Amino acid sequence: MRMIEAKTFGKISTRNSKMPGTTFAIDAFACKTGSILAKTEGTPCHGCYARRIQKMRPSVNKGWKDNLERWHNSHPKEWALAITAQLLRYNTDGYHRWFDSGDLQSVAMLQAIVAVCNATPHIRHWLPTQERQILRDYKAMGGTIPNNLVVRVSGSKINGPAPNFANTSTVFDKRGNAIVWECRARHNNNSCGDCRACWNKSIANVSYPKH
Repeated sequence: MRMIEAKTFGKISTRNSKMPGTTFAIDAFACKTGSILAKTEGTPCHGCYARRIQKMRPSVNKGWKDNLERWHNSHPKEWALAITAQLLRYNTDGYHRWFDSGDLQSVAMLQAIVAVCNATPHIRHWLPTQERQILRDYKAMGGTIPNNLVVRVSGSKINGPAPNFANTSTVFDKRGNAIVWECRARHNNNSCGDCRACWNKSIANVSYPKH
């Protein structure tokens, strides 16, 4: 697939200054579970940073909305081929994050992401999500998670417990504490630095300070 064609299915980003590798984002206002949590104080989605960015930066808002629209207008297999082509071209250090904005939309999207992961075994993928039921439905249909993909199910309450999944993430404020591994980005100029805990399946939980 030519790169100019691949990008018509949605674009990955190579400009995230905080973390390594590439990222893929969609409209944060289209989150299913997240949109419900955003209305409730005490949840990580209340005051969502991605929504704030979309409101402040029209070009970002358009790009993330376009990515979602192009997913909806694509066949999942063709979408997976297009994203794979971009990763093979632009991902140079072997790490990719799904959804620095937005979240899974359907089982079909998760299946397509798994296809991308299987096609890029040299890249470690990290997917944070609030969509527990999509993950359960995917597994109930016989779906498996590739070794190079870490799906971290996000906690729904600040200072709350980790969800009952193999890999999780949680958020804590000054009243709480990290459960297993604390994200140290705030001590490293808001950057991952050399930490790759989020992509590491052996780390059951990564806890993020509220921001």
